[in-house]
Amino acid sequence: MCLSKVYLREGSKDRVVVEEASDIIDKHGTIEVYSIFGENKKVQGYFIKEVDFLKNRTILSKRK
Repeated sequence: MCLSKVYLREGSKDRVVVEEASDIIDKHGTIEVYSIFGENKKVQGYFIKEVDFLKNRTILSKRK
C-alpha cells in the first residue's frame, strides 16, 4: 500500500496536514485528503504542486 504525507507549502516552509493519506481528491479548488485512520481534511485555495512517490509526499501550494 502506498501512503503519502501531505504538506502545505507556506512560503519556503512545508507544514504537515495529514500523516498517512490514502486518498487525495481535487474538487474544483477544494482538496480533500483522507487518511487510513478515517481523518478527513478539506483545504481550500491550494492546488497539488508536487507528488513524490519515492519520498511518499504530496505538496499542496497556495493558489495566487
